[in-house]
This record gives sequence, C-alpha cells and structure tokens, in this order.
Amino acid sequence: MLLLILSSVLTALSMPGFLSGFIIWFALVPFFRSLEGKGPFFGALYGFLYFYFFSAINLFWVLPVLTENLPKVFGKFPGWVGFFVFLLMLLIEALPFAAFGFLYGLMEKIVKRNHFKEILFTASLYTIFDFVRGIGEMGFTGGTLSDALYKDSGILQLAALIGPYGLTFLIVAVNCWFYIILRKSTRPFEKIAFNVLVITFVSYLISLYLPLAKSSDKTIVAIQTNVSQDTKYKESPSYLFGQIEPFLVETKDSVVVLPEDVFSFDLRNSTVAAELIGLCKENDLDILIGAISADSKTYNSVFLVNENGFVDRYSKVKLFPFVETLPYQKIFGVFSFLRGLSYFEPGEEFRPLSIRDYPPLGVQICFESYFSEPSRELVRNGAQALLVCTNDGWFIFDVALKQHFAKSVMRAVETRRQVIQVSNAGITGMIDPYGRILKTANPREFEKITFELMPTKGMTPYSKIGDVIIWFSLGLVVLLLLFPGERTITTRRRIWQ
Repeated sequence: MLLLILSSVLTALSMPGFLSGFIIWFALVPFFRSLEGKGPFFGALYGFLYFYFFSAINLFWVLPVLTENLPKVFGKFPGWVGFFVFLLMLLIEALPFAAFGFLYGLMEKIVKRNHFKEILFTASLYTIFDFVRGIGEMGFTGGTLSDALYKDSGILQLAALIGPYGLTFLIVAVNCWFYIILRKSTRPFEKIAFNVLVITFVSYLISLYLPLAKSSDKTIVAIQTNVSQDTKYKESPSYLFGQIEPFLVETKDSVVVLPEDVFSFDLRNSTVAAELIGLCKENDLDILIGAISADSKTYNSVFLVNENGFVDRYSKVKLFPFVETLPYQKIFGVFSFLRGLSYFEPGEEFRPLSIRDYPPLGVQICFESYFSEPSRELVRNGAQALLVCTNDGWFIFDVALKQHFAKSVMRAVETRRQVIQVSNAGITGMIDPYGRILKTANPREFEKITFELMPTKGMTPYSKIGDVIIWFSLGLVVLLLLFPGERTITTRRRIWQ
C-alpha cells in the first residue's frame, strides 16, 4: 500500500503546477510493484486507490471551488455538501482504473512470460482506461499522463503524430520497462536514472532544432480582465463595461479578444451594447467577447462585434458537466443544485470565425481545450490559428491555471496551430505551433497584451486520423485476453512407496 501511495504522489508531482515533469518517467514503477501477485480482485482495489489518491492531490484546487466559491456566488448549497461532491468526483475519476487493476491482475502471470508482451499489454491497458475517463457526458481529461510533458517541447512533438494518448502509451511503456529492470537487473536504480537522463537529454536536443514559426503582420490584442466571480455576477453592466473600456479606448485598428463570460447575460440586450459597437466604429476594432446568448435557447458564447453590430458568434459545444449541463439526468438529477445561473444548450458545430482580412480563427471556450476533438474539428474546418477564451477566475490556486494552460500547449502541437489563450485570472498567453510558450501576461492582474499572429495551413497526421492508438491498444488487449498463448502445464510427481 505504501508503494501505491508513493506512486500516486510521484504522478501528482509530475503534473503541471507541481514539481517537475521528468518524474513521470518513473512515477508508475512503485504502482506496478505494488500490483505484484495481487490477482484480479485486489488488483481492482489497488488500481482504484492509486488513481483516487493521485486525483485527490492533483485536483485539490477543485475543493475550494465546491466548498467556498460556488456556495458564495450562487448560494444554492452549503460548503459541506461541496466536500462530499468532491469525494464523489474522485470516485468517478478512479473507477476506470479499478477495471485496469482487475485485468492486469487477471493477466499478470501470462504477460510476464515475455517482456515485450508485458510492456505492450500494460501500456495498452492503462491508455484505454485513461481514454475512457474522457468520453461521454461526464468526460474529463485532467491528470492525463501526457500533461507532464508540456514543457518538454522535444518529445512533445510526437503529439502531432500520435496525440496525447499516444504519449501516455509511451510513458506507461517506459515505466513498465523500468519496472522490469527493477525486477531483473543488478543495480536497477542506476540504470533507471541513466535512462531517464537519456530521455530528458534527447528531448532537449530535439527542442534545439525545432524550426521557428513565421509571424504575420497581423496581431491579436488580448485583455486579461481579472474580475472576481462575486463582482461579475453582482455588479451592473455599466460597471463591468467600465472596467474594460479604458483598454478598448486606447486600442486602434485591431482584433481584440476578451475572456469567456465577461458578461453573465446577453450583451446584445444590455445598455452597453451601443457603447461597444460605437467603440468598434470609432477605433476600427473587431472584438471577440464572452457572454451569454439567449435566443429561443441559452448558450455560452463568444460574440464577434464590430461597427456593424453583433455579426457572428461561436457557442460552446462541449459543456462542463453539472455546472453548465446535467449529464444522465435520470441518474444524477439530484445534483442539479450545482448548476450555475442556468443550464446551456450545446452549440451546433466547431466553426471557425471569419474576421475581415484575418485568417480563419478557431475559438474554443474554457473546458473545450481539455479535449482534442474541438481543436481537430476546427482545423479540419479551416482554422489557421486557435483561440481559447476561458474564465479561470473560480480558482484560487495557480496550479489550476497552469494545468489548463498545459492543455492549450498540447492542442498547439497536435494541430500545428498557434494557440492564444485569453483568461480572466490567467494564464493568458501565446503558444507557437511547436508548443513553445512565447509570451504570457502576469496571472491575476488586469492587463492588455499584444500577440503576433502565426497562421498555418495543412493538417498533422493526428488531426486527420485522431486517436488510432486507442484502437491499437484495444485490439492488442482483446487479442491477449482471447488468445493468451500457451499455458504452462504443471505436473505433480508422485512418489510410490
């Protein structure tokens, strides 16, 4: 059990915002050691506990949102209820890894007869159940092992070919290889340390030879608003507009991008709509601004506003479960108290926005950048650069901000597109098509920052084919389960007296 907990801690320490990403290359070794000889049922328990403890550490920043921020802003439930919701969230996150532990325990003796088979089976099994966490109405990808590599821009380039789950497969395979070294070799710790250094050095070497992305003469002006949630939901439209107006007045002939949910109401019907359009006309601005859109249905949208008015919008397709939409209502209807101001309808498509003489820009809203699908679909539909408009003002710990920004880094490499993230509290920043973080604003400050646009065309293999690694892993696991290979036949010697 101590080995299991050690592995959970090491995996958490490798995540963005904690200690260092290189830890991920050996973080799972104690976990695999703890599973030795446990069989399927204790294996299921150990698999569940490993991911439960890991998630509790990695996602600790969610706890104050549920126990303090949401109760304070919306007043729909007491803080102690939020604590139990947090425990339930961890349970849901960890359940797939009970299945991992069960199948690993079932097949352990068989796959360990061949080191190559052991590595492939273990990496495939982990990758499948990590992928399962991210699908469906309650899908979430926080804590994907590949997140640990967001600063290793060398090895990160593989994401353009195999995506984040391909990198997860690679990470687990290396950990399994080190676990075999631990079992079989003399002086295993020296060998593991040497190989980790080799991997880190190779990644660094690759990063030195990455090409420079070409900038255009176009720029994006991002405004990090840093408005507290309490202020946003209680102050008047005029007050909120007054916070951003000075930045807009001093900006000329530009495309301006603001965060998600700058206004928690339909801006088109507000007293500040005419002022915003007037500023666009006077200063020759095109403004992308997050607000609620309420027609026959309610959406979480980013509006495109210029001198002609509210000319276009992108509405969020992947909604955040429980807060923006209620998943599996018959099962989880009791949790409707977690709702924000209202439930939203999902947008209809991942459609880039066209802005005067700018290249097509693909907008994602908040939670959508946690997933590969929105950015891939936007690129398929013609986006030459990606924008992430988000409201991370709910989070009091910077770990949350770094973990969200790390997802934008992954989206950039997967699609070979520049990603500009514009956040309320931060991190607002620019990532080039190779995943290098080039410029950021200071978190939790009201700041305006200008980014050079780097439009690119073409599609990466991953943009075209997606998560093929999952099908490979699934096929391999099913094949080994159905055809495990020759079983060892034990014979008992009888001694006749």
